[in-house]
Amino acid sequence: MMKLLLVMFSVISPFSVQPAAVPAAQDMQWTVVEEEVPEITLAADRSGPVRHFQTLNGISLDDSKGHIISEKGQPLHKKADPYLGCPEYEFNDVKVGLCEDTGEIQYIHIDGAEERLKLNQQWIDMNVESIRQVLGEPYVVAEDGEVYLRGNQAIKVYIKPGTGQIDGVDLFEDHLQ
Repeated sequence: MMKLLLVMFSVISPFSVQPAAVPAAQDMQWTVVEEEVPEITLAADRSGPVRHFQTLNGISLDDSKGHIISEKGQPLHKKADPYLGCPEYEFNDVKVGLCEDTGEIQYIHIDGAEERLKLNQQWIDMNVESIRQVLGEPYVVAEDGEVYLRGNQAIKVYIKPGTGQIDGVDLFEDHLQ
């Protein structure tokens, strides 16, 4: 009898309530929520009229040593670059860091003493305002200059601190992205 009372008590006890069955998926109401995608401003979106960096003073980062020499003639000087380990070839209006073993151009440099530079087929005066007018807002402003990105290529305009005078301009592959 005692067992019967315990069984009956356990059945009617509030602690013995079983959870209701979960409804089947087809019986549930579904709501589709569209995922919000945050707006991203890419560096390329900051560009001015120049959309791609193809050449700097007539040289492309994809050019071969033979092509550069056929365009610019024999280099005036050749010196080792202690940072990259590849020689730097100096021509009349441009310096080129070219790894001879791979044939890869590391950078194309124009000295700030030049009156102007030729980006793609467009001549630009060698001053910060003219460069900004053509390239738009810089992607990065650093202590020593401004960086402009287009795809995987970058141009850095080296500016002497406190003077606003251009020290040089480099075109190189941007390996930071």
